[in-house]
Amino acid sequence: MEHVLATSNDYNELAYVWRRWREESGKKMRSDYKEYVDYVNEAAKLNGYADYGELWRSRYDDSDLRGTLDRLWKEVEPLYNELHTYVRYKLLDRYADHMDRDNKMIPAHILGNMWAQSWVNLYDRIKPFPEGSLVDVTAKMKELGYNASVMFEMSDEFYQSMGLPSSAMSYGPKAVIEKLPHKMVCHASAWDFCDGEDFRIKMCTNVNMEDFITVHHEMGHIMYYILYKDQPQMFRTGATPAFHEAVGDTIALSVSTPKHLLKVGLLEEYADTEADNINALFEMALERVAFLPFGYLIDLWRWDVFSGAVNESEWNNHWWILREKYQKVYAPVQRSEEDFDPGAKYHIPANSQYIAYFLAHILEFQFYRSLCIEAGQYKPNDATSEPLHKCDFYNSKAAGDKLREGLQLGYSEDWTLALEKLTGGREISGQALLEYFAPLYEFLQRENKKLKNAEMEKIIETYNQQFSVACNKQVKAQYATQVDVENITLRLELTEILNENTRFVQENYNKYFVDINMEDYENKEVQRQLQYLTQISINSLSSNDFNALNTALGKMQDIYSTTVICPFGKPECTEGQLSLDPHLYEVMAKSENYDELLYVWKEWRDKTGRLMKDDYNDYVHLMNKAAGLAGHDDMGALWRQSFEQENFVEKMKDLWGELKPFYGELHKYVRRELMKIYGDKMDAKNPNIPAHLLGNMWAQSWVNLYDRIKPFKNAVDLDITKALIDKKYTVKQLFDISNDFYVGLGLPDNSMSYDESRGALIEKPTDRVVTCHASAWDLCDRQDFRIKMCTRMNMEDFVTIHHEMGHINYYILYKDQPVTLRAGANPGFHEAVGDTIALSVATPKHFKKIGLLDDYEDTHENDINALFQKALDRVAFLPFGLLIDMWRWEIFANKVEFADWNKRWWELREEYQMVSAPVDRDVDAFDAGAKYHIPYDSQYISYFIAHILDLQLHKALCKEAGEYDPEDPAKPLHKCDIDGSTRAGDLLRAGLSLGRSVHWSEALKAMTGETELKTDALLEYYAPLHEFLKRENEKADKDAGVSLVLSSSLVIAVTA
Repeated sequence: MEHVLATSNDYNELAYVWRRWREESGKKMRSDYKEYVDYVNEAAKLNGYADYGELWRSRYDDSDLRGTLDRLWKEVEPLYNELHTYVRYKLLDRYADHMDRDNKMIPAHILGNMWAQSWVNLYDRIKPFPEGSLVDVTAKMKELGYNASVMFEMSDEFYQSMGLPSSAMSYGPKAVIEKLPHKMVCHASAWDFCDGEDFRIKMCTNVNMEDFITVHHEMGHIMYYILYKDQPQMFRTGATPAFHEAVGDTIALSVSTPKHLLKVGLLEEYADTEADNINALFEMALERVAFLPFGYLIDLWRWDVFSGAVNESEWNNHWWILREKYQKVYAPVQRSEEDFDPGAKYHIPANSQYIAYFLAHILEFQFYRSLCIEAGQYKPNDATSEPLHKCDFYNSKAAGDKLREGLQLGYSEDWTLALEKLTGGREISGQALLEYFAPLYEFLQRENKKLKNAEMEKIIETYNQQFSVACNKQVKAQYATQVDVENITLRLELTEILNENTRFVQENYNKYFVDINMEDYENKEVQRQLQYLTQISINSLSSNDFNALNTALGKMQDIYSTTVICPFGKPECTEGQLSLDPHLYEVMAKSENYDELLYVWKEWRDKTGRLMKDDYNDYVHLMNKAAGLAGHDDMGALWRQSFEQENFVEKMKDLWGELKPFYGELHKYVRRELMKIYGDKMDAKNPNIPAHLLGNMWAQSWVNLYDRIKPFKNAVDLDITKALIDKKYTVKQLFDISNDFYVGLGLPDNSMSYDESRGALIEKPTDRVVTCHASAWDLCDRQDFRIKMCTRMNMEDFVTIHHEMGHINYYILYKDQPVTLRAGANPGFHEAVGDTIALSVATPKHFKKIGLLDDYEDTHENDINALFQKALDRVAFLPFGLLIDMWRWEIFANKVEFADWNKRWWELREEYQMVSAPVDRDVDAFDAGAKYHIPYDSQYISYFIAHILDLQLHKALCKEAGEYDPEDPAKPLHKCDIDGSTRAGDLLRAGLSLGRSVHWSEALKAMTGETELKTDALLEYYAPLHEFLKRENEKADKDAGVSLVLSSSLVIAVTA
């Protein structure tokens, strides 16, 4: 059986032999062992001990033996772990079809030994350097005619070379050193016959290197017997049981060195390369280091059994708990309490203590190191000294004297004194063992890192394949609910899929990605993917919490997507209700009726946000719980992490600080123009603008005011809506025009994204309710990309099409990245891409080029109007783009009381946007919820970033296209159109194809040459408008001052 376990590569044969041995041995002795435990415990109690384990431990004269053993194990465990890891990787290659790659333990039957206590039989199959020199002198021994007697004589000569007594009697006529004709126990052993003269070895010696070493080991016991033979009889034993085993092993370490084997003529050719040394240490570690946890756990188990800490009904289970914990091996077949696997090991039925072997395997290296230093063969602090593992103290009388001094004490003194005589210190330590194997440890660390990298690459590759399928299924389901909002079946299907995918992410996270240290992986792509795979956000929630979160989101989203209100003047209507898109949008955009605007503004908030405040509270609690599970203070902190920037909030505020003066001029101008329209309806003393008067439900864009407040009333407007209608364009043709723009840059074709036969939705259907908010979808299969949009025939939607197609092109350009890295460089990048294209598309130059603008002259007035119109959309948005997430971050961080949520919302809106609520808002109001991105759990700061980044990108692309020159007044930034420039397209491709595989600053650098987000391009773009607004505002202030003076004078005159 030992031969099968040592040599077979057949997984099933090994499992069979492993199982059958335990069935025929341990399983049959369980009841006897119970009886044995009762008897030995009774004996221990009669001797004054609590149990038999305590009696055994008393032999070590250490009141905290358990603590000592635990300390020693912790010292050597890192080395064992590296060895275990390396061997496991090698066995995975051999038994890939049988081993579970997810299980970090090794099946106990494939380690070359019945108990997995020694792995040395695997050496030839898994050695690090297959071509390295082999230290095996068996053939040479046979060539030289060695027999058992020669082997024992050589061993005796080794001890005598150290000035120690002869051990000749131990292999003399009374000894048995070769197998007798009749049946005998061949297990090698050394015997002391207690008369101070008769010492014998019993061994069925074979002529091979293994037995050559064993002879020296057994003679170590003999030498110990001889050296303490003059002690009183009761002291004629080892200082502890471990000392006896350690002595022979210490000698064996010296004997087995290539240096010694060369000296005694058993080794002729040995290159002594690094590979040879690593191989030799590896072979030694498979024997010595692999043994350590087994040597430790056997008696840990027995002590727990003896003490009753483990009930008999848990004996076998506890055995495997210890084996899994320390050895990191597991049973290859199902085990139960009918089994008694400890009994399959000799020392259990033989009533032989085992902890001595664990201690001996540590002590031997401590002894060895001391003797090597004494022999001058090793100098610990000398960099020129040969390493410890090459030491041979053969012929060293100094080493022999030190050995004699410690061993002759026997058991007459405390073992710590014997240890001090042998090593110079009184504490047993694993440091010498670690020193001995240091070169191997460093090698294993390096190799395991490589193997770990390779394994993680395979894990991630498999995960990505599986995640792509799961993601595709989920996004299809999400898309289906967006284009058929009231379909309950689709929503239920989505919930089921979300739960399924949550389990998938959680299971993979727990298997592979929890507690990962990314620094362990050298592959930068692996590191980058792990950065995201180790953050699972809401997927870390329990299924109950996850369902609760989705319920809260679903309720809020249902409210938002299905809300309708009655028209102004018909508050109790039963038909003709108005939906947000298009009806309320149109009222807010076109009406100049102050009261109608106020009614619609208030009614929308009362029917949406107010009804979801409690659900949002649940949402915040659950999101923060998920963030906590992912190691973050709150969900705001987790969200901000995706931007990979220290002091992110402060950086955003700094950017706003640079833009605020320009915004302030725009706001001041617009407020003055609105005062002309609404007169007494507005408070002249309030510097803020009522939030319902700015042409948009959220005052995030003021572009719908343009016709009423544009600077030059008689200038030609930049609006192609009429041209689109006059040319009788279809919606599909608008998408074709957009696609042509991207293709003209040398970028990929986007036509699949608006192909309705492939699932795209580009016009609002009449047979069902849909979420009309324009969006672009990546269905995770690298083929299916779709736009969802209720397109209207106007200039705004024409530009929006180009924006959404920017998302699509980004998806296509990074589709060949691993799925984990298929995302924007940071969340702001995705929004910026389409907006960058829109900056070119919405120029008079481009509209003329594509035949949608005829009567338009490039005058100063037209120029200012065009910039003003764009600023009403893009610049007016900036503070709103910043404050939404500033508010959410504060809510997530619990900085705002629940009752003050709405109050804080308006404080931020007044501070940043300088707009105010047109009516009083009570504590139950939840006006933030009236904005899509709040109930839909969509970050918003990315839009703020995008509105700055788009102009930074635009500036770089325009320069590359030759359409912008800061030194040429004829080529200002705001007139640039990159249409048709493949050079600009190449820049875009260089950055966008990276996805998030690199830090966003590298993607930015690939496109702009810059590594930081900057506002200078935006300010340069709008510089002509900024100067115009400052002049107009200064003039208006001056006129107002004159008016005030005249008014004051008139009052004085009348009074007088």
